[in-house]
Amino acid sequence: MRLQTLKTIPLLVCLALLAASCGGTAQTETESKIATAVAQTVQARDSLTKVSALPTLTAAPALQATTTPEPEPTNTPGQAVSNPGCVASASLVSESPPDDVLFAPGEYFWKTWTFLNTGDCVWNTSYSLVFWNGERMGGLSSYALTEVVQPGDTLEISVYLQAPATDGTYTGFWRLKTPWGADFGVGPLNTSFYVRVEVSSSSKLRYGITDVALELVRDPASGCPVNVRYTVYATITSNGPLTIGYYWDQSDGNESGIRWLEFTKAESRTIEREWMIGRGATQNPRWIQLIVTEPQHQEYERVPILNTCP
Repeated sequence: MRLQTLKTIPLLVCLALLAASCGGTAQTETESKIATAVAQTVQARDSLTKVSALPTLTAAPALQATTTPEPEPTNTPGQAVSNPGCVASASLVSESPPDDVLFAPGEYFWKTWTFLNTGDCVWNTSYSLVFWNGERMGGLSSYALTEVVQPGDTLEISVYLQAPATDGTYTGFWRLKTPWGADFGVGPLNTSFYVRVEVSSSSKLRYGITDVALELVRDPASGCPVNVRYTVYATITSNGPLTIGYYWDQSDGNESGIRWLEFTKAESRTIEREWMIGRGATQNPRWIQLIVTEPQHQEYERVPILNTCP
């Protein structure tokens, strides 16, 4: 029996050595995997550090199936957003390019808004521009502001977007967001501002006039001096490069003759027409009308001029 015991001991030792050898291999592989994971973690951390200067990317709201959905503001229209310290509100000063600009499918473009801080909050880099509803057009869901904007100051924000891949009209709604999580729009109704584009795959894009805004200004604003100057301003918006022919017509038959206006890109340009009325002129109704002849004939509404002076 003792001889059998002695033969068993070497066998146990060999088995133990074999197990230790196998255990060492497994441990080495485990350590290798841990080292690899640590290296990947460090690499990921370095990548995040490099990207941190870009606008913050947050989860995008679910998009509607339609390309021109109505905005769904969370705040009551007509009320500015406020916290215990201040009121956040804004107005839209200008935008470029104008709405209804014409793009080819997939074309990239910059959209720029200029805002006026009409509240008493100081906007800082904790505020952001956020996508709200509709078609995002390749933009991020959130862009942190890059500068401090005092009440009464303006801020220009530009985002790089891409026109959708298929023909149609597309609209994307955006809002501003406070550090405490409340969103706000522009104007007295606190409405969302938006990007609206036309997409056409036509080999030859046909640009045209998308809007004409008419305004009458009286100088002086009141009173009856020797002469009163009435000026009609027409702000014409084109969705791309375009040359138009136009003339002014008046109720007294005094036409301006054909004139030409060139648009080098999608933009808005303003033209004007004056009518001087002297003291003692009749109070008969008068009007001025803008008529576009090229590239397509279009007559716009007559602007009435009322002489109230005796």
